[in-house]
Amino acid sequence: MATKWGDRDARRRDILTAGAALLADKGYAALQMRDVAKGAGISPGTIYTYFPTKEALFAELYAERLHLLHNVIEPECLSADDPAALFVLVATEYLDVYRIYGRELNIWSLLADIGAAESSAHTESLASAARKVLAVLHTSLDRMYSAQPEAERVEITSALTLLWATITGLSDQFTGARQHLHTHDWDAAAQFAATTLTRGLGLRP
Repeated sequence: MATKWGDRDARRRDILTAGAALLADKGYAALQMRDVAKGAGISPGTIYTYFPTKEALFAELYAERLHLLHNVIEPECLSADDPAALFVLVATEYLDVYRIYGRELNIWSLLADIGAAESSAHTESLASAARKVLAVLHTSLDRMYSAQPEAERVEITSALTLLWATITGLSDQFTGARQHLHTHDWDAAAQFAATTLTRGLGLRP
């Protein structure tokens, strides 16, 4: 059913849907505003009244995807008692996010980039979504470390940095050309990384 003229919320959703489809199918290079407008059933000029640049559209799409990621991992982060299993869950859920969005802009580094850039509603939305994901992981680590002997605890921000760097590295390994250079599948690699890291960080069920 075609969006009614004047329904800005529905029109905005049409634009985001068209943009997400292009990203998923052909990647960031294919996110051209003219093509997004065509997919949304609007004129090229109209799309700029919603998103002033391709980067603004990408930021909004990325923010929406991070909110979905947060909603999936939050229940487990707040209740899971097996650190390795939680790592595998988060890494696996992030794999698709990285494939489409993270290869262009990692959520850890983007916080510093956005902080230094001129603020806008779109960049702030993306930064807020990234903070939510990282905050729930921080909360989970805090909860898990509280159950461990104090002598074995690692500073949480350092632990989170290492865990996220590993998740990103695994995702990069399995979404680029390098995935063909090894014989391990995703499940085996994620489980090995999870077991090795959580033990090294003093996290045990």
